[in-house]
Amino acid sequence: MKISEQAFLLAWHNQKLVRDALKYVHVSRTYQGYEDLFQEGIITYAGMIELHGKLTRELNRLSFRKVVWHTIDLLRKEKRNQNLEHILKLLITNRQFSSPELNLALIQELPKLNNTERMLFYSHLINGQSITSIAQKNQINRVQLQRVKRQLLVHLRKILILDYDL
Repeated sequence: MKISEQAFLLAWHNQKLVRDALKYVHVSRTYQGYEDLFQEGIITYAGMIELHGKLTRELNRLSFRKVVWHTIDLLRKEKRNQNLEHILKLLITNRQFSSPELNLALIQELPKLNNTERMLFYSHLINGQSITSIAQKNQINRVQLQRVKRQLLVHLRKILILDYDL
């Protein structure tokens, strides 16, 4: 859906609704992803304004609920990605899973990765740098890096589990 500038400005001028929605789902301003969730909330609110036309009390109530549910959904996705990353780190670092076959599978897979995936593998998964710092250092969109990371984790998980099962 295309959002008009007027709808976006109306949403921007009524930031309190989005901030209150984030507060309702217990997202603190000190949370590292607060600004991203806030921007998503503004976009969601602007989409609701665009869809319904003018601001009314009912629209604000519906928008509040939609921002709350959208934020909860985004937080669940983030939690799921963190769990997947944690599982992969356990597979890589846990001694019970470390074997010559597993290491060989990783070594064979690394040359097949593109530059961005390889950079994420070494910088983020092995050395523990944050996605934000990697994005700033390499001038790559943070959201794009998170998408590549998610795809990389799924790919490596398949390879590590398949090779471990053999």
